[in-house]
Amino acid sequence: MVAAWPLPAAAQHGSIGPELGVGEYREAASTLRYRGVGPGVSGSVAFRRFTAEAAVMSIRMHPTDDSQAAESFRATSIDVWLRWDALDYLGFEMGLTKRSADSEFAAQSMGAVRIGARTHYLLGAGAAMGLRGDYLARARFSGGGRAPLAIELGLGLDIRWSSRVRATVQYSFQRLDRKTNPAGGVEVRVPIEQALARVGLAVGF
Repeated sequence: MVAAWPLPAAAQHGSIGPELGVGEYREAASTLRYRGVGPGVSGSVAFRRFTAEAAVMSIRMHPTDDSQAAESFRATSIDVWLRWDALDYLGFEMGLTKRSADSEFAAQSMGAVRIGARTHYLLGAGAAMGLRGDYLARARFSGGGRAPLAIELGLGLDIRWSSRVRATVQYSFQRLDRKTNPAGGVEVRVPIEQALARVGLAVGF
């Protein structure tokens, strides 16, 4: 999931701020769907061409009206990115993503290593848009299984209000083609999808 998209000309070396997230989680089929809202926080620290970003989000997920799920759960996600900006508009990154569900019967807890790239474009004075694409390697699930194909896509908008305050809007989508063989039987596909939209403020330091 995306943290802060710093403007390439910004003089600040770091930022931190609160966020509000709206998430959707779907497992196995569209009939098992959850949606919720919750708070979070994100921050970043930059040194020359290297940037470290992190985001924490806690969302209470409830079954949607068209879902067959009956139990709510709290999803806590931790995301970390370490990026090297090869060009002013292109960076390569790696990091970690971890999502924990407080009810293992309602949803899968998951962790993976992310490897990918991020690019950004100036839209005008004080505004920038960013795109991110990551492969989620070595995915692990609380209920077992594997995900040979797992990706994350992100879109971000960054608007500078002042020299130290920015507004951020982020959207990320994860798709994990999980495969598992319950009770040692035939392997079956149980794909997992998660979408997360985040709105926040970032204060530079």
